Amino acid sequence: MSDDQQVEQQERYGSRLAQMFGYVTPEDRGRWEQQRAQNKKNVNATKQGAKSSVSSMMEFGDKNINAKLNAAHRIADQQRFDESHDKIVSTRRDPKTRSIIESVDYEYKDDRQSIDPDFEL
Repeated sequence: MSDDQQVEQQERYGSRLAQMFGYVTPEDRGRWEQQRAQNKKNVNATKQGAKSSVSSMMEFGDKNINAKLNAAHRIADQQRFDESHDKIVSTRRDPKTRSIIESVDYEYKDDRQSIDPDFEL
């Protein structure tokens, strides 16, 4: 064997060994890019624009429906809160500033019914 053949054989052996350990050569990267370019589908710009506009409309409709649903849940929660709590509003006048101070307080409703005095034992 000549020296050139030995060097070439060592290079091939070295590159095979490097590939076993995950080393990627620039030639490999170039070959992969070329294969990716060949496998890439050609997409019509009009078709791509239509798809993106339809997907954005679907996303907008989805968000709109979710917002309406959340609003309905919040209204139902507020109604349940209003039914289970008493609203107590207290107003007072501040003599120094001559303004009316209003504070709102919520107390849990007592659902127990009082017994009429006639039925007490």
